[in-house]
Parts: sequence; structure tokens; C-alpha cells
Amino acid sequence: MRLSAIGAVLGSALLLGCNGGSENASGPQPLGPYDATIRYTGFGVPHITASDYGSLGYGMGYAHARNNLCTLSEQLVKLNSEKSRYFGPGANHANILTDVGYKALDYPAQAAELYAGLTDTSKQLLTGFAAGFNRSLDERSGPADYPSPCRNAEWVEPITALDLLAYQLDLAGLASSRNFLPAIAAAQPPSAAIAALGAELDSAQVFTSEGIGSNGWALGRDRVEGANSMLLANPHFPWDGELRFFQNHLTIPGELDITGVSMIGLPAVVIGFNDHLGWTHTVSQSKRFTLYQLKLDPNDPMRYEFDGAFRDITSKTVTIDVKQPDGSLAQHSQPVYFSHFGPMVNLSSLSPALGWSGSSAITYRDANAGNTRMLEQWVAMGRARSRSEFFQAFEDHQGIPWVNTLMIDREGTASYIDGTQVPQLTPYAEGYWKIASAAPQLAPIWQDGAGSVLLPGDSFLYEWRDSGDTLAPGLVPFSKAPKQTRTDYVFNANSSHWLSNLDAPLEGYSLLYGPEGTVRSTRTRYNAQLISDVSGNGLAGLDGRYSMAELMTVLTHNGSLFSGDWQTQLTQRCVNYPSVQLDGASYDLTAACQALINWDGRYDTDSQGAHLMREFLGAFRVASHRSLSDDLFATAFDPAQPATTPAGLAPINTADPQNDPVLVALARAAKQFSDAGIALDAPLGSLQYVLKAEGLTGIPVSGGYSFEGVFNMAETKVPSRSTSDLANALTGSPQAGSLLTALDEDGNGSDELAYRINYGTSIVMALKYTDQGPSAQMFLTYGQDHDPEGEHFTDQAEKYSNLEWRPVLFDSESVKAETVETVTLSAERL
Repeated sequence: MRLSAIGAVLGSALLLGCNGGSENASGPQPLGPYDATIRYTGFGVPHITASDYGSLGYGMGYAHARNNLCTLSEQLVKLNSEKSRYFGPGANHANILTDVGYKALDYPAQAAELYAGLTDTSKQLLTGFAAGFNRSLDERSGPADYPSPCRNAEWVEPITALDLLAYQLDLAGLASSRNFLPAIAAAQPPSAAIAALGAELDSAQVFTSEGIGSNGWALGRDRVEGANSMLLANPHFPWDGELRFFQNHLTIPGELDITGVSMIGLPAVVIGFNDHLGWTHTVSQSKRFTLYQLKLDPNDPMRYEFDGAFRDITSKTVTIDVKQPDGSLAQHSQPVYFSHFGPMVNLSSLSPALGWSGSSAITYRDANAGNTRMLEQWVAMGRARSRSEFFQAFEDHQGIPWVNTLMIDREGTASYIDGTQVPQLTPYAEGYWKIASAAPQLAPIWQDGAGSVLLPGDSFLYEWRDSGDTLAPGLVPFSKAPKQTRTDYVFNANSSHWLSNLDAPLEGYSLLYGPEGTVRSTRTRYNAQLISDVSGNGLAGLDGRYSMAELMTVLTHNGSLFSGDWQTQLTQRCVNYPSVQLDGASYDLTAACQALINWDGRYDTDSQGAHLMREFLGAFRVASHRSLSDDLFATAFDPAQPATTPAGLAPINTADPQNDPVLVALARAAKQFSDAGIALDAPLGSLQYVLKAEGLTGIPVSGGYSFEGVFNMAETKVPSRSTSDLANALTGSPQAGSLLTALDEDGNGSDELAYRINYGTSIVMALKYTDQGPSAQMFLTYGQDHDPEGEHFTDQAEKYSNLEWRPVLFDSESVKAETVETVTLSAERL
């Protein structure tokens, strides 16, 4: 049905050339058939060579569907608000809430309206990708021949360019609107005629970018050995679901030659390199939306005050189909609501003050709303042949949604850019939030800068300001974005722009890019110490310059901020005071202390005692960017020493050592393991693993949690837990509870306690440029296939378990020598 509905729209894509259409005096000339060749090398990596952008999209769509047909298909079910239709209402109405939220945003309708404004290159890529995807689907004999995750599913359908554009609008809102879907559906006025569906929200998901992060290093000529420049890419993304990266190599002779990783359904390399430059991304701390608290008319909760007058809250009714227990369909209809800022949201499960009452309500405005520019920007970045062309891609397209960019070039420079979509506030509004965010009732929303901005919604003073020189109104222009180019280094680990280089802080930028002069996360501090170390005792060796081999050890050495001196301080304390009071009884710390003395300070799979340090530190976790409570440290944060403070272990009260919070936390961690029958000196790999699918053997993996101050991240993301009191949950109080989980794939209980990893280091790429060109090594931790029956479902996870790098094949001779299969594609354009 969707194919016929947009035939007229897609017809405009038939007369396009490689760079916006091939034209002469008679106008655009028609292109020939799609023409692409895919050479597969080891681990299922496709190297796609095509004659034009449409053909390149065709090859990408075919390759993505061949490996991951179900993944994109399921996302389109979601975007079309059909999860409830096919999968039922979900636990606690989760599918209904998602469907209603997506229906409110209506990305398919937005895509149909915005498609005509795309560049010719984007239209070609989307149209070709859809055609290639559909060809792969048609080559299957029917639903019984689909990959196992969607075998015999009725929801797998041919796709269109508009479907892909709708999905990209959703990806643009990954760190903004996507987090508010249940809250949009649950937003109902106090006088609502229908019973509002309760949305159980996770504050970490609503207010922060929890669940997507990264480390990124760019090293210039002054800090490298045997190269002109080097890059270390280490995005932290989920190990399941649609946000897994897919490696491919894309070539249009004479036009484009780029290798790296893409996101499923997005026909461009988002992290990678060409012959001239390479880049990676880290999730920015910039604010992609602003929340507004509306002051309601006391006589009518459907009106709110704005500049001395009242405005109406508008509504539209949405309807979805919901599968019933007997398989029949029933309709669910309800209104969704909007202010002039954007959708209304109900955040009352986080705090009653953030609900819709008789006096106030919450709404938001999204800076990535309608962002169709990111595909063209990534293509332009991939085409760039110099640093100036790379920067020009940001000026021309202004499409990067929510990530910092770290780039190196062949000439030996390293650049940092936060080119994200950021609201431009008035100085008055920024000043208001700078003061308000420190208030006890609002600090939990700001979270040291990792959180969000909540502004009054009753005055134009808090509206975004349009400078007239951005492609979307109300945003900060690229000329005012944080950026720098150096010949030593820049880096980011999800803290703000401020300390991209310790010797040259970036200062004076909008607060909505994140704070300056404030405490950094433990992971950022560890990154900063590693990259800036020129002592001769660090990973860069005696000369303080990173060789390629030394750069690769930044990930594989699995070190921690809390090894060495800090570890010694802790173990010395428990040697001196080997007994504490725990739950009214004396607890002997001797065994725990010895386990930490023997710990090698790493998070390797054979590291013994790492799990004990993890649970000890976990007792001091706080839900803010600083990661750990200030109560753990002897020396407070000092902006003059931001990489090394807070520091030291908080002093003990020698008058009452048996109730020392530090030693009590260590005792509690040790007792937890002893009670579960887990040895305190167990190797980490016996507890920490990735289970790719039920029925398979767990694969041990190294790495740690971000709060442990590590580079190589490996975390367990458990089902979210809401809180009824935001202030209590997020004021900085330590978060109780073990990190150990007992979950099967569906989140149900099982008997095994372990760290079952499903998030963290997703790809790692170590790249260098010499005068001869680029060369790179990488990991793709979860592999190319999303199907447990696929050939490439576990192969790279097993290599990652052993920390075995593999080369990135880029030059034509290497690709030819390693080709294991060739697929030639040709087809008439629709």
C-alpha cells in the first residue's frame, strides 16, 4: 500500500545525476540502470562499487537487507505505530504508549512533506537503498525464508524512500523526542475524559543521553610516532537492537571512496575514513531540546499564559490498532496535545511537579525536529579531501544531530567540532538557567551538565532566537560552535567541549553546549590522563608519542582510574582496620582486602578481584555527570586540575573506624559475593560475558562500567526503573543496589548471577595516516549479522573476547586479494 501511495513523489528521483543531476540545455538527463558490484571480504564486510549515488544506495540496501532484513523492518513497524497491532499492548501498555507517541509526531507524514526539499544526492541514495532492500526481500522464497528474528512475520514489507526518510527523522531525535514518546502519550489534562495511560519513565533516559556514549581521540603530528596523525574511535552503543553499526566500504570511482560503519537504514558512512582524512563521533553533552513549564489558566488547564495573554493547548486524536489475546484487533483512540513550543509531556512518574496539574504543565521543543540534513552532511564529510572541505560540510548542511566530531587529516592536524543542533537562547535565558540549575529542585534535571534545561514557558524571553544564518530557525550557527584544530591532540569522552585539550580549554560558549570549568566524569578524567601523559611512564612510551601499537593498547590494556595509588590507599586502610560493623555484626575484611591487593588494576577477562572493586565503587555511584559521590574523595574538584581531581580516598574517622563508610561499602560488596557463592578472587571473565542469543554459550568479554574510570566500556543495561520522587533519586545521593543481574533475554529472572553485557564498546578503530595513505585496525564487537543463524553472528564477538584486532581493508589490491564472494547487481530504475 505504501509503495503505490508515494509513486508520484518517487518519480522525481528518476532524472538525477551523481552530483545533483546530469544536465544540458535540454534539462536533466535520465540515468541508466542501477549498477553495483559487491565484493565481500572476511567477516561479511561488503565493499560496494557503484556508478552513481542511486546505484550505491541500491548496493547498500541489498547488503543491509541480506544481513539484517528484520532489524530495519521492525523499526518501520514502530514508525508506523503498529507495534500494538502486531505484538499486542505490551507490558504496562508499553507498545500502546510508543505507538501513540509516534502517531503524535507522525514521522511518515513529515517525510512526505519534507522529501521534496532533499538534495538530489539524498533522493538517489534513499530511492536506490529502498530498491536494493526490496530486491533482497524479493529474492527470498517467502516469509518462511526470512531470517529467524522475523521468520513468517506478517509485518515485513517492501520499503520506500519515504520510509527511510521517516526513520532518519527518528534517528535525528534519538537523544531528544524518542525519549519522550511514552510521556507524550501519557500527557492528559486534569479534566481528561479518558483515563491516562501511566508512563513509567527512567530519568536517565529522559534527561540525559544515557545508553549512547563514546571515547574519541585525534592525535596530530606532534604526538604520534611513525605517522602523520592517528585516530582512535570507540563509540559506546547497544549490542542489540537497531543501533548496531554495520561495516561497509563505499566507492563511486572518481567521486567517493570511504570505508567505515553505517547505521542500518542510513546509506552513508557515519564513522570512517577516506584517502585524505578520517573521523569518529562521541555523543555530545549539548542540549538538543529545552523543556518548558507552562503556567496554566487557573480556570482552564487547556490554556497557558504567554507574554500577558493566554494561548490554547491544541490537540489531535490519534487511533491505533491493538492486538487482543484472541488475535482480533481493537482500536485505541485518544487525544495528544501540543503547545506552540511542541508536544505536551507527562513526567509525573519522575516528579509530581512535572505532571499536568491545574496550575502547570510541561512541554518541550526539539532542535532536531525536521532534521533531514544529516544524510547529505555525512556524504559530504566522506567526499572531503581536506580539513577545509570537511569543515565546509558542517557550514553547508548543518545536519549532525547529537554527536561531537573528532577528525584527523593526512597533513598531521587533529580537529574537534561540536556541530550539533543546539537551541540559541537569549543571554537572559542562559543566565536564568545557570542560576536555576544549581537550585536543589532543578539540579537533578541538570545533573552536572549531563542533563536537561527546564525554562519558564510564560515569556518570549525564554524562546529560541533566530539569527537568520542557520538552515533551521532558532539554532546556534556553526560559526559559534565549539571547535579547535591542533597538532598535538583533541579528545572527548562525553563530557562537554571544555577540555578537548587540557592545555587549551574551550571557553565562552553557550551553556547549552554543556558547562565549562566543572567536574568531569571519571571516564573523561581517565581519558585525559592517558592522552596527555608525556612523562615517559605512560602508554605512549618513553618519547610520549603514540605509535600505532601503543595507540591500540589504550583500549586493550583495560586499565582503570582507580588502580595504582588509589588502590593502595584503599587496601592500606583495610589492612589497618580489618573489621567493621555490617548490619549489626562484625565483618572480617581480611579476604576482601587481600583480593584487592592482588587485583592487577585491570578489567581483563583474567583479572581477579575486578568485580569486587566494581561493587565497592558502585556503592558510591551518583546519578550525575561526576559519576561518583564527592564523599569518596579526600580532595575536591579543582578547575585548575580537572584531570586529576577529585582525588585521594576520603579520610577515615579514626575515632569510629568500624563504621567507616568506605570500609562498610567494601564489606557489603564482599558479603554480596560470598553469599552468592562467588569467590572474591574470581576472574572477571567467569562473571562477565555477552550472550548473543538464548541457547548459545556466553562469550567472556573485558571492560568495565563508565563510573569505574575505564576506557573500554562493558555494561549491563537492565530494564529501566522509574522513581516517584525525582529530587530524592537525583540529588547526588549514592545509588544503592548491585550491578549484578539475573536476567534472560526477555528481562525475566534466571538463576545465574553475572554481568551480562549488552552495551559498551561497539566498534573500535585505530587509524593512522602516513605519506603513503591510511591504514587501520578495528573491532566490531557484535559482528555483521543480527540473525543468530547468520554466518557472521558470533565470529567478531569471539575475536573481541580475545582482543584480536583485524585490518580494515581499503586499497583495491587488498580488497581484491581478500574477496571471498562477488555479487553483481543491475536493475532498471523504478
